[in-house]
Amino acid sequence: MEQTAVIVVVALAAGAALYLFGRNVSSRERLMRSMAAAAAGALAAAGAVYGLQVLTGEDTQMVDNAMIEARTLPLVGLVLVDVPDAEARLRASLKEELRNPTTQGAPRPLVLMSELRARHIVPALRATDAADAESVLAARIALMRHLAGTNVTACRELALIGIQRADRLDAQGQKLMRDMLIAMEKAYRAGRDALKSGIAQPPVPNDTEARTLLVEAGLTSSDFEKLQNLAKLSNEEACELGIRLNGAPSKLPPDRAGGLARYLAAAQ
Repeated sequence: MEQTAVIVVVALAAGAALYLFGRNVSSRERLMRSMAAAAAGALAAAGAVYGLQVLTGEDTQMVDNAMIEARTLPLVGLVLVDVPDAEARLRASLKEELRNPTTQGAPRPLVLMSELRARHIVPALRATDAADAESVLAARIALMRHLAGTNVTACRELALIGIQRADRLDAQGQKLMRDMLIAMEKAYRAGRDALKSGIAQPPVPNDTEARTLLVEAGLTSSDFEKLQNLAKLSNEEACELGIRLNGAPSKLPPDRAGGLARYLAAAQ
């Protein structure tokens, strides 16, 4: 449990859904699977769920509307273009969900989006260069700091599952949100190109190593306990902890900061 605690702060609804969905495996295996699927994907989960919520009218139009929602999400939209069968699979899962709605576990589109994220987005972010990974975290901190003073509820939401309705942020918040998404897209593209080139991938710490680095950066046992109970924290506590977590690499020497930055960028 301690090895996965650092990921809790960025665990997404998708990861929680997959935890419930994988009922044929052990609790620990389901937990690890959910953490992997949860990496950096609140937007993907929100897009799939929101797309289903707004569907109205004839089935084809409903699916088209949901696909439009998915394409508006920067990283998700890129994956739908980059992965040859991704769009067809998502469209098929939406149609099936409409015909036969899921009654237990996660909806089919949400499971698929989580799978695509784990297979394509996360590896790319883990393979990106240190500067781009650090830019993702810096953009995220800038947004969280703004929200801490203007909309602390949204800041907590960002730390827990990602902001569900960016249109409800003030003008500066929406700008900072766009900046964060642009940084994520740039990091994804750089990592994807690195993977395609076949060059040796940069080092990324495992969970245990990441915890050690976070301790070196100043996180305490109390902080890790809070990470494991993030949903129970107040808006202010969750927001402050998210800022500290994302800022951890900046407190490390360059030779260790890059790896932790990649780890965190790929885990939220």
